[in-house]
Amino acid sequence: MSTTNHHTDISPAEEPVSEPEFHGLSEIQLQAWELLEFTNVRELLANRTRFFMSREMVIAARPVTDIKDVERLQDETAQAALMLGTVGDIGLVGTRDPRDLLRRAAIDGMLTGTEIVSVLHLLESIWTARNTVVAMKGCAPLLEVIVSEIPDLRDLGKEIFKSISEQGEVLNNATPKLARLRANVSKTFQRVMRAMERISNSKTVKQSLQSGAIATRGERLVLEVRADARDSVPGIVHDVSSSGATLFVEPLKAVELCNDWRETAAEAQREEERILRRLSRLIGDREEEAIIAVEAAAALDFITARARLAGTMKARRIETMPPGSDNVTNLVGARHPLLGSDAVPITINIGPGFRGLVITGPNTGGKTVAIKTIGLFALMHQSGLQLPVVDGEMAIFDAVYADIGDSQSIERSVSTFSSHMGRVIEILLEATPNSLILLDELGTGTDPEEGSALARAVLAHATENDMPIAVTSHYRAVAEYAAESEELANASVELNPDTMMPTYQVLMGIPGRSYALHVARHLGMPSQVLDDAESMMDPKRAEAETILQQLQREREEVSRIQAEAEEAKIEAETARKDLQSKLSNVTRAQEDMLEKSRMELRLETEEIRRSLRKIVSNAKNDNDLATAQRAIGRVRTQFSDPTWLPVAPPPDAVQPEQPEEEESLQPGDQVEIKGLAVEAEVIDVSPGGTVELMMGNSRIELNERQLRVIKPAPENKPAVSPNDLPNVTVNTVTAGETANTSGELDIRGSRVHESDEIVRQFIDDSSIQGLSNVLIIHGDGTGALRESIRVQLAKHPLVASYSAAPRNRGGNGATLVDLN
Repeated sequence: MSTTNHHTDISPAEEPVSEPEFHGLSEIQLQAWELLEFTNVRELLANRTRFFMSREMVIAARPVTDIKDVERLQDETAQAALMLGTVGDIGLVGTRDPRDLLRRAAIDGMLTGTEIVSVLHLLESIWTARNTVVAMKGCAPLLEVIVSEIPDLRDLGKEIFKSISEQGEVLNNATPKLARLRANVSKTFQRVMRAMERISNSKTVKQSLQSGAIATRGERLVLEVRADARDSVPGIVHDVSSSGATLFVEPLKAVELCNDWRETAAEAQREEERILRRLSRLIGDREEEAIIAVEAAAALDFITARARLAGTMKARRIETMPPGSDNVTNLVGARHPLLGSDAVPITINIGPGFRGLVITGPNTGGKTVAIKTIGLFALMHQSGLQLPVVDGEMAIFDAVYADIGDSQSIERSVSTFSSHMGRVIEILLEATPNSLILLDELGTGTDPEEGSALARAVLAHATENDMPIAVTSHYRAVAEYAAESEELANASVELNPDTMMPTYQVLMGIPGRSYALHVARHLGMPSQVLDDAESMMDPKRAEAETILQQLQREREEVSRIQAEAEEAKIEAETARKDLQSKLSNVTRAQEDMLEKSRMELRLETEEIRRSLRKIVSNAKNDNDLATAQRAIGRVRTQFSDPTWLPVAPPPDAVQPEQPEEEESLQPGDQVEIKGLAVEAEVIDVSPGGTVELMMGNSRIELNERQLRVIKPAPENKPAVSPNDLPNVTVNTVTAGETANTSGELDIRGSRVHESDEIVRQFIDDSSIQGLSNVLIIHGDGTGALRESIRVQLAKHPLVASYSAAPRNRGGNGATLVDLN
């Protein structure tokens, strides 16, 4: 194997490459490709191509051996797979090879209209493929480098399609001369047709005709004349029917007219050819650019074919290890790509810590498939193909060698053993420490003792020369040798003890059992014969077999426990997801309820504000202060009622919150009403859980479950009694009372959150009294109280404007308010 650049050094070939010559590869390496069925996988890949040249590239490609080249190929395939999964495929379906046409056009040859259109459509499809890659917007940089080589030949198509149709027909307006000639052709044809019709309808001729149809022979118009009436129709005989009963005669009277028609048609034909030559020359002048576009498209389709095959095989990219890596190969859940849905996933590895693997077990158990999978995956990986595995990693090999199957040569009259040994010898002489050696049934076909010894000697040679190797064997001595060597490891395949059918699983670290007696018993061998066979076995061999049986039972038990644990894990995960879903639904329901409550609160508040504005307006118009006072009293009573809050359900309807345990509320605690982001101060807590709150200048009662403490009462602060009101001087209008306000409100010393309701009530009362302006005294202080009051005034519907008071009335320590 060697490196190759698959998209830069491509030269057009006269014929498709069917049997490429792989210089630098020995015959035994190429034989390994056949034995490992790499050639079959390459055929699968070739069938995934859509472009004529990309199939040639697949057949001519070879695995690369430089880790940078392997990673580049793998990066290309991964980017193509990403493209297929996002923006889609590149197209290029149904295109034909244009290289011969381009060469002919380049040497001033004439292309037909259909050939010209086929070239243009190909160039257009290549540009579409280029745009598909560009749509990745930087996510496929290697593919973008390839398509960056594609020249823009769209102007060529625009120019040519001015003179030719999509069907390849030269258009009438291609040149003024062609339009005139075609018009003349039509006229002369109509003249000759009318003359032929007059002749065929004449009495003397009509009765001599087989039919009244006007036919053509050799681009001449003729009549179908009966052979026995030949003399009645003077003219030129152009053809005779197969029966001889009909003559195809061009009447002499129509010859001259037909000549005019054919001469005009020939001149039009010459003009069409001149146009086609001109268009062909346009294509020939761009031959080099067109070839570059074709080669880039072939490289792109070759890469995309690898991604298409990966999608078909449900493959993935594995990690690439450097040559000579201690971890030679590690394949998890590997499925042989040629077995399709019948492939049983296997997990197999060579290393870390050992360079050789001995696989033992019964025939048809899957030993050969296991080592073929290793070798095939190495070749695929180094060809840029993704592998059908769950996970894996693979070192880079300078060559893969294999001796698999019965290679007996009848022509050379050598035995199976001789054939195998000949290939093994060639492999050992040619392989290097960076090669991968795969030997099936090593040492079979001869005396078991000698064959076993040879197998162990081959393994010893490989380990001494640090050559990665995997072999299959039936010899117990070979498995024992592997168990004793630090450079080798055992693996096995097994039969189901009940059905005696292969499981096709590979068990790492354990030599294979001998199933001979089990199979014989399963097939009905007499027990006496079986007992005799067991008595003839070496006691140590029988003991080892017993141990292996015990290990198999233990593995089956572990597998059963793992399956149950996995099932329990799946059930637990399902339950967790179900609970999470239910919790999410509850959370969404709570959020929806809170949002609905907030909306209801906003609507209710707006309704109260509209009521107050209406009361004030009526009081001004009717000068009826008592009625306004009673109306405001009713609104205040409604506002103070705990059931007015949309989020305050009756105490017995509130469900306790299990996850959070709140401390008991105490007078003086600052609390938040849940769901409203409204703060209040606790005045009193009754034994039934009802809490009296001071919210602004209003007292309300809520259930303690609706409250959340945000700031506990200070330890040295005396509790607020229900009769304790903020220390403010305010003239208010209460329901059922008569008030006489002075138009001033002194709110100094009040808290910011307490001032809102006091100011709002003062403005409402002053407006009802008919005052046009009032003064609110808040003091300078930190300015927080002043800013809060002025923000509220800006929003109040009864306030026309406000400003700092004159210096003689408090300056910026008071606010003068103009009312509507």
